[in-house]
Amino acid sequence: MVDIFADPSLDVNYWARFLMQVFIILVLVRLMGWLLALIKQPSVISEIIAGVIVGPSVLGNIEFWSTHIFPLSSWNYFTLVGNIGLILFMFNMGLQLERKELQNQWKSSLPISISTIVIPYATGAAFGFYLYDINNQNGFTPPDRVSFILFTASSMSFTAFPVLASILSSTKLISTQVGTLTLSCAAMNDIMGWCSLAIAGAFATGSEIVGLWKILIAIGYVIFMFTIVRWLVLYAYSFLVKRDDAMNHTFLVGIFLLLLGSSFFCDILGIHSFFGAFIVGVLCPKSGQFNTTLYPKLELVTVELLLPLFFAANGMRTNLGSLNDKFHVAITALISVIAALTKFLPGCFVTKIVTRRPWKFSASIGILMNTRGLVELIALNIGVQLKILSPRLFTMFIIMALVNTFMTCPLLWLVYLRKYKSTTLYNNETNNNEEIVTDERVPLITSVPSIGMQS
Repeated sequence: MVDIFADPSLDVNYWARFLMQVFIILVLVRLMGWLLALIKQPSVISEIIAGVIVGPSVLGNIEFWSTHIFPLSSWNYFTLVGNIGLILFMFNMGLQLERKELQNQWKSSLPISISTIVIPYATGAAFGFYLYDINNQNGFTPPDRVSFILFTASSMSFTAFPVLASILSSTKLISTQVGTLTLSCAAMNDIMGWCSLAIAGAFATGSEIVGLWKILIAIGYVIFMFTIVRWLVLYAYSFLVKRDDAMNHTFLVGIFLLLLGSSFFCDILGIHSFFGAFIVGVLCPKSGQFNTTLYPKLELVTVELLLPLFFAANGMRTNLGSLNDKFHVAITALISVIAALTKFLPGCFVTKIVTRRPWKFSASIGILMNTRGLVELIALNIGVQLKILSPRLFTMFIIMALVNTFMTCPLLWLVYLRKYKSTTLYNNETNNNEEIVTDERVPLITSVPSIGMQS
């Protein structure tokens, strides 16, 4: 009989133990999700909290638990499996987005995106000078000062694209002008953020020129994907449609190989693999059986099984016990407030200026752009791996990401959703402010997914 509680260092029963761990995590996620849904919280919060519970902050303080049930050696399994769910999730999101609608939004989304990254970035860089000494306490080896400041600035400026997409899906806003505009802003925001993070990583490894090359290669890669590769994919699909064979297995395998190849390339480039998956999803066909059939086949296993493991893995790495005095608690609160205000204020006011829409619409954009979560967690983990962030500062930023994400849904409901049925829309195509009062949502996306959220 398999002894799942045997010495984990032997690693002979890792599979049975992993299945037990997945069961525990998914049960905790469901319980926490049910409770947090009562206060309008996304499931990502419950998934991270589940990880915090099984990690060193709570149950990890019990020796038997940390040694035999959730040993440190098992955390990497969750990250590995969760990353598979992550790239499938982002592929599905790209599959659902109408590229033309994103292009139609660029005149509004570009200034909003720039404002919501430049202001938090500049504030984060200034704040980084103060946080540098706090980061180096308790014997932590001081990192390169420039790389630390750049990294702090980058961490303050991210908007979590996948979590934002999940929130928009849950609130049924993903198919509206609010959803499309915010997703377009977040996509640009995160691309600029990752470029900055690549430069920070280059400074940390002592080769500054590498960061510039990564940015140039990434730009060239995106252009290549949306010209040559997109043309090949659409040409092959139109050929199969004419033969009434839209779901040809060879074509589908080719799409998944393209998905893996794009994810791999982005990952080795230093831009997370989920961007590569999202790009492939966006350039895929948006009509016919391909979209309507493939999406639901991937959604259930991705959203309900794989993705929660990724969020839980990040929760496991959070140690709340490191904030053991009032000073560090106060610094954590200050980081959270600065991060929230430097996202919300420019997002709200610039949206008002460029769209000339009601204040509740503009405020909702500012609130949504303050969503952190997944991308923030990825960036913070990179900071730990590069030995830029100390465990204590890592925990501070994790709490900031959780607090800011936690605020999103309640504030969005208070400002926008409770009066959503009397939404005032505007005609973008004619660039005038023609009011259209409607109770219906505007279908800007091929279908309304239900991704990773508790309703």
